[in-house]
Amino acid sequence: MQKRLTPDELASLYDESAERRPSQERDSWLNDRLEVQLQYAYDMAPAMRRKFDEAGVLPSQIRSVDELPRLPVTKKGELVRLQQNDPPFGGLLGVPADSLSRVYVSPGPIYDAWGPERISAQLRTYLRDGFPKPGDVVLVSLSYHMVPAGLFLTDVLDLMGCSVVPAGTGQTELQVKLLRDLQATAILSFPSFVMSVLRKAEEMGYDVRTDLNLKYVVGGGERHGQMLKKVFREKYGLVVGDGYGTADVGPVAYDCGLDLGYHFDDEQAVVEIVDPDSGRQVNPHEVGEVVITPFSRTYPLVRLGTGDLASYTDEICPCGRTSPRIVKILGVIGDHVRVKGMFVHGREVAEAMSRFPTISRYQMVVTLDGHRDHVTLRVELLDGANCESLPGQIDGACQQAFKLRMDEIDFVPSGTLSEGSNWFLDLRWK
Repeated sequence: MQKRLTPDELASLYDESAERRPSQERDSWLNDRLEVQLQYAYDMAPAMRRKFDEAGVLPSQIRSVDELPRLPVTKKGELVRLQQNDPPFGGLLGVPADSLSRVYVSPGPIYDAWGPERISAQLRTYLRDGFPKPGDVVLVSLSYHMVPAGLFLTDVLDLMGCSVVPAGTGQTELQVKLLRDLQATAILSFPSFVMSVLRKAEEMGYDVRTDLNLKYVVGGGERHGQMLKKVFREKYGLVVGDGYGTADVGPVAYDCGLDLGYHFDDEQAVVEIVDPDSGRQVNPHEVGEVVITPFSRTYPLVRLGTGDLASYTDEICPCGRTSPRIVKILGVIGDHVRVKGMFVHGREVAEAMSRFPTISRYQMVVTLDGHRDHVTLRVELLDGANCESLPGQIDGACQQAFKLRMDEIDFVPSGTLSEGSNWFLDLRWK
């Protein structure tokens, strides 16, 4: 358990006025910090030094966010290759390995070294939202297995002074009982699972507003989270926290509460929206890839491509904050897809399918079923193959390879999937 912070220590972590500094002052402050961070990455992380050297650029030659495109974008797939060639952290670690308190594992696999700056970023989020508060009872209904979800938030809530119930995933009826018996004020999970818990509570005869003590939920992490935020607020009277981040760098943008996009979290990172092919920064309202340079001593990545497509605006928000905002996440690029809050990579699906010599082609199709992601695996078999015992075996292989259960396995006639078909089809964006 993390040591609880005092009220004064918590208050020192968040200064709302800093988020409203004049744009010119903000830019100067951000550029100064970026110069320091780039020099640190060059000095401490060998893989980042190679990036600079191969580009023929010294850290001192990049003096502003606008000059970052002189360096190439590091794609997620490159993280996997770097770590495979130079295990375990691929020359990306900026501190001694024995100083790390947490190492998480993301699909790939990618070893994620998490430092204290990520804890501070999440604490700022809760302080900004006003929930959860010290003394609150909080259900953390996320996975505690390898990925930075349940345990990370538990660390943050420990510092804040909350009482944590490590509920994990599944068992919606038990989750309702925990909310009811412990009078929990918050449940932290993906919006679709929170919705499932609230509906289960209603099936059990409870009025969420009057029979539970629930005050706060989270609205981010899923494509359709925006749709559920309105339900959480209007039907159930809940405060909804929302933000944007990745397992590689943690939270990097936040919703100020006006639902007008995600403000770049300048304390945490430099955020760019760039052309996926050239790496140049695009103009407001143009579509590009979200690229992150975190202010991290632990994991000093420079220009990490998230694979998420988005647009942004630099208009001042009505809330008075001056940082640009991600207006909307519009899709993904690269050989991965985010499903049920988890990234699934094409090579992982290929690994699972390679165990079955009778499978000739396959395609994972992701749709929305109400408030949930629905995953259908379409499979073509070689002529004469028997599919009777395959569904359970295929589902087991998928769970082992990338920790995702198929909702449906559909054996389709030979020729249904063309030779050039993508390995996944994401219909949630239509």
